[in-house]
Amino acid sequence: MKNVSIIEIIKDKFAELQMSAEYRLQLTNVVELEDKFTKDFDKDKWKEYFNLDFAKGALFNIETDQLLDFAIELLKELKF
Repeated sequence: MKNVSIIEIIKDKFAELQMSAEYRLQLTNVVELEDKFTKDFDKDKWKEYFNLDFAKGALFNIETDQLLDFAIELLKELKF
């Protein structure tokens, strides 16, 4: 990642934004589906599920960092 400090600034500022109605609606949908899916999990299944969720979150963070790095480099090339 070439633009680490810029990416961190963007992520911090983005975290301060209010969630859009579309985002809140989708988040509610995800929570409802997750609750339905996990309602019968025992302790071991919950552990597996949290490990999977953590791994997916780490992958999403890498993808976000790469996307931001790409966007910053593209904007530099376009002289924005």
